[in-house]
Parts: sequence; C-alpha cells; structure tokens
Amino acid sequence: MKTRSSITLAAGIVLLAALALFSGGCRKTESALLSEFKSMTETTPTARGLTEAVSFMDKYIVEVSEEGASRLVLAYEDYLLRFLDAGEAPDPEAPVSDWFVIPASSEEAQPKIDYQALLTRYGERLSPELCALFEIKSLETTEPAVADAEILRTYPEILDRALKTENLLKEHNSEDAVRADSLEYYKKYLFLLMAGSDHTPVFDYDTGLFSEEAKAAYEDFIVANPDTVLADVLTEYFSYLNNIGFQIDYGDPTENKVFYDTCDYLINEALESF
Repeated sequence: MKTRSSITLAAGIVLLAALALFSGGCRKTESALLSEFKSMTETTPTARGLTEAVSFMDKYIVEVSEEGASRLVLAYEDYLLRFLDAGEAPDPEAPVSDWFVIPASSEEAQPKIDYQALLTRYGERLSPELCALFEIKSLETTEPAVADAEILRTYPEILDRALKTENLLKEHNSEDAVRADSLEYYKKYLFLLMAGSDHTPVFDYDTGLFSEEAKAAYEDFIVANPDTVLADVLTEYFSYLNNIGFQIDYGDPTENKVFYDTCDYLINEALESF
C-alpha cells in the first residue's frame, strides 16, 4: 500500500510539473507582445481600437520589462494622439476617461491626453525618464505655459519647468521619443524665457525695456542653480542685454534680427550640451 501511494504521489507531481511547463510554454514572450501591440496601434485609430489597446495594456503590462512597458505606453500615446488629431469628436457615449482622455470643454476646443491618469494606472511599470516626461506633459496639458500667444505662468514657474526638462535630458541620453520630446519642451521654454510670446513679450512693446520681473527671476535662478546649462545660457543672455542696455527698438529691423539671431544661437548652444 505504501509503495502504491508513493507511486500515485509521484505521478501527481509529474503531472503538475507537466501542466506548469505546458502553461509556461504558452505564455507569450515580451518580443511577441510588443510586436502584437505594434500591429494593433499602427493601424488607423478607432474607438474600438482604443478600447482594445487599453485592455491589452491592462492585461499584459505586468508581463513585460520596464523598457517593454514604456514602449507599450509610448505606442498607445502615439495611437491616441493620431485619433485626437483626426479632429473627429468622440461619440458622446464613448468611454473617453477609459482611454485616458480629458474631454473638450467650453475653454478647450479639443480633447487632450490625460497624462496624470496614465501615470496613475501604469507609472509603477514605466521608466523614471518616461514618468518624468509625462509629469511635464501633464503640467502642460492642465496648466500650459502659453496659450493663444500669451504666457500664462510666472517666470519662476517657467524656469522650474525648464530645469526639470534639463535634468531629464542630463539623465536620459538615449536617442528616442522621450529625448526628442524633452528637447522640444526645453527649446520652447528657453524661447519663452528669452523672447516671450507675441502677446506677452519679454521686452515691453511701448518702451522697449526688458521686463524687471524677468530680470529678477533670472538673476535669482543663476545664483540658486549655478551648475546648470540654463544658468550658463541666462548668463550669456545677460551679457547681450547689458550690451543693448536692456532695451530694444522694435521698429529697427536690424536690431530685431540681431535679437532673434542671438536667441537662436543661445538655444542651439544649450541643446548641443545634451
């Protein structure tokens, strides 16, 4: 009896091991999952496609690496952006919040991606670099630095966003979507800091004088953050401002050209640092 029980127990163990092996063998590899999702999201975006893509991420993101999870979410972001850029308003009954979409409002004509919701759902699985970029994108979605050619944030706030972007660029050297987007944000912030916008220029349209508010904010930043690219750029910028007496003549085309050429030079110099 004892021998028969031992044989039965051993057979059971072998059967369980075989089932486990069979189950493991049926699991898709990370490469297969990423390839499948790529095929899903390279098609023309549809409402059904969005729902299926989110379901796919919810199911499989725990089965891939940090890099794989980041690639899944970036592919979904691109798919969703193409859907929103098509300009077709989602059906009123569409589950837009499930797609990580902030619906259009009376102030905003177009729906936007809810980056904070994406971070809440998948942030623990994503790379620190992608999380940092999505934090910046979330800020720009809910509290944009500029809208309708008017700066909506204070100079210290823009400096803070530029510094966050700079830190991301320093920490992430891969030539990928994260780096490309970060460079675009950094370039945008630098231009706002040096030139302002059409409706809120850094030089007063009437007097041509440089903003005292901006001057004080930039000086404080240079003192507080001396070992940054941004501080170096602003120091060079101040050298130019000193040469023109912190005043520009908007009616002088030559002066205007020199000003914008200087801004472009300083921005390109900054971008080459990364």
